[in-house]
Amino acid sequence: MSKNNSKFRFKRFAVSHHRSSMKVGVDGVLIGCWADVNDAKQILDVGTGCGLIALIMAQRAPESEVYAVDVDHPSIEEAKENIAESPWPARIRAFECGFEHAKGLTDGRGFDLIVSNPPYFDSGVTEILTAREKARHQGVLSPAVLLKGALVMLNAGGSVAMVVPSEMTESLNATAESLGYFLVRSCLVRGHEKAPYKRSLLQWRLGSGENPCSGPVADTMTLEISPGQPTDEYRFLCKDFYLKF
Repeated sequence: MSKNNSKFRFKRFAVSHHRSSMKVGVDGVLIGCWADVNDAKQILDVGTGCGLIALIMAQRAPESEVYAVDVDHPSIEEAKENIAESPWPARIRAFECGFEHAKGLTDGRGFDLIVSNPPYFDSGVTEILTAREKARHQGVLSPAVLLKGALVMLNAGGSVAMVVPSEMTESLNATAESLGYFLVRSCLVRGHEKAPYKRSLLQWRLGSGENPCSGPVADTMTLEISPGQPTDEYRFLCKDFYLKF
């Protein structure tokens, strides 16, 4: 990934992000590349920021329609510009609205996949001053709220995928199970082999009754062998996106 004229350039698209509330980062790339998009025709990216995850979805799922929502006006304006300059402007639509209004954007059709790098920071502070603080702070859209809201938006067999701090995994799984989801995939992520696992990639499917699978596919991932030298597993996951992979 390289920076050129304020844009981060991937193999098939470039992303301007200087006006967006959250910049291009590893978390967004990871969940975009990792989420299972098989059979996903209608995809929703919640809290799209500059449109990064929506663009990754469009590249990975060439038969899909991708919807991207965010409450931050500068973010959506920048996302629309990035989408317009991408190879997939006809398949990605960006809207300035809250997550709770997303289903109304599709003429009543549901989503097969909802994906997000959601706000996760909860300091107890109610006065959020900057756009970045707003994007990071749970406020009215926490990972748990996203799971609850998705109940009325997912098609049969639909799933929710997100990246969260690893310490949230257990409580979030409990919330998901209580809502009728079952965990189908998970991956703990760390920066290097001596570092603790700090992020969890999680994907749940909505269904009734018991999990039809024998159990979730649980993996771990280490990103770097040494500073600037990605592991083979990280290269394999993101090889279609990062320029140097």
